[in-house]
Amino acid sequence: MIIRELMTSDVLTIGEEKSMLEARELMLSNNYRRIPVVDDIKRIRGIITDGDIGRSEPSDASTLSKYEASYLLSKLKVRDVMTKAVITVRETDGIEIAAYQLYKNKIGALPVVNDENKLCGIITDSDIFKAFVDIMGYAQTSTKITIDTTDKVGVLADITGIFKERGINIISIVTRNVGNSNAEIVLRADLTNGMDVVEQIREAGFNITDISTLKAGQ
Repeated sequence: MIIRELMTSDVLTIGEEKSMLEARELMLSNNYRRIPVVDDIKRIRGIITDGDIGRSEPSDASTLSKYEASYLLSKLKVRDVMTKAVITVRETDGIEIAAYQLYKNKIGALPVVNDENKLCGIITDSDIFKAFVDIMGYAQTSTKITIDTTDKVGVLADITGIFKERGINIISIVTRNVGNSNAEIVLRADLTNGMDVVEQIREAGFNITDISTLKAGQ
């Protein structure tokens, strides 16, 4: 799954010559927390956030009136406050790259650029969460089976072969290493008419540590 399939293409932007007052009103009226700053050909110049707006406004202890505070914001330019070192991802990158950048940098969204380095979308942590749910098949009626096994060549083929013999389609499958020689396999399948496959897996010598069934919509 690539970023282009998940991102929001219709992106609200602002120019760096605009005032902070305009940026604040744009965020408030659209209920946004961040806005990419672009030039006239949509190249990323920076990003402005609600945190930047808050730091630019006079504190509550200030004696300035509401109108005086707004006047000051109207004189302050976006280019003076924006973050210029913007972390971006490409629309053809895999979603795991976006997930890693969001996690590593502790941010909630990333501007997406095309091959010409122009803004073409934005991807958020909510988009990544949705992708995770879709990939794991969590929105479908399914049974999750967790298997602890030795990490060796052919284990996955042996397990999936049991499902193939029974004509049961696997909705999703995830593996991860646990220690040096062990692995955990988590798979989801619709076992409405095939719960006995669980016993077949056990009879094949695999250790099942968890079984849980989820109905769509729950």
